Amino acid sequence: MDIVTSKPQIVLNKPEAPLYRVLIVDDSNIELENMMNGLSDNFSVSIASDANEALRIAHQSPQPDLILLDIVMPEIDGYSLCSTLKNDYDTQNIPIIFVTSSNDTSSIIRGFEVGGVDYMTKPLKLPELNIRIQTHIQLKNKSKQLESLAYLDPLTRTANRRKYNETFQYEWSRCIRYKQPIAIIIVDIDFFKQFNEHYGHAEGDNCLTQVAQLLNGQCKRSTDLFARIGGEEFIMLMPNCDLTDAVTKAEEMQTGINQAKIRHDGIGHGHFLTVSLGVAATVPQYEHEAISLFQKADDALFNAKGNGRNRITVDRSGVISDSSMHSLTQH
Repeated sequence: MDIVTSKPQIVLNKPEAPLYRVLIVDDSNIELENMMNGLSDNFSVSIASDANEALRIAHQSPQPDLILLDIVMPEIDGYSLCSTLKNDYDTQNIPIIFVTSSNDTSSIIRGFEVGGVDYMTKPLKLPELNIRIQTHIQLKNKSKQLESLAYLDPLTRTANRRKYNETFQYEWSRCIRYKQPIAIIIVDIDFFKQFNEHYGHAEGDNCLTQVAQLLNGQCKRSTDLFARIGGEEFIMLMPNCDLTDAVTKAEEMQTGINQAKIRHDGIGHGHFLTVSLGVAATVPQYEHEAISLFQKADDALFNAKGNGRNRITVDRSGVISDSSMHSLTQH
């Protein structure tokens, strides 16, 4: 159930901005109605009367910006629900405020131990609750901004290696759980050392940025991740993607660079910049680590560069197929 009002009353939310989303989880209809009436002027409010309904709403898009959670509920109590949300990658960053009648010290301590950011006891002071909600959402947003900077390559403004490593491990585990394929494409700029020597490092940085933006533009699905992993090397991570689709994506990436016609007179007058690509895909298994797939793609890239560059080389479970431009031929 969503309740959205047209005129927010608290100035902490800009009138023209969308209202923050708050999920209230409580098995008491009286408490739900009381909080709903007290918050709906300032927030988009959803309600759930049990843990299963709360989990369903928490995984919907868009997600709640904050959850108000009672402790005493049927079947699954608030502590257990909070632990479940905090142990789930998709919901772990949603701040949770416990709102409950339990006001003893041990209950309050446990609420913080399982991941709550705040604890309020009933009967509630609704103006105070409004302000606390605003405060914790703003703290979460600031934390998210700082985190995004930590995951950003400062030169190309794309994801960095840290973001890639963390996302790869998560997606590898998820693909094991759901028996889905996962693919990666490693991209290396050909003769970039000569580019830097000919044009200078400032122009080399401009080139890296241009190439990164061109390749990142091929990242069409929200689940895919493009990152700079070092120097002139980039990677595209594609969960739930098989080898055939990964090869198609690699061809699109190569075509985009070739069509950009970035001058590279460092290897001879009239030449243009090219890239080499290594492609690998697998359906992950528990007995294998994520690095095994990266190594396959890296080996394929090594072969692409060793066989003349400006080509795509594909790992086919130990058999290498190679292409210059778009034609893939089995070796």
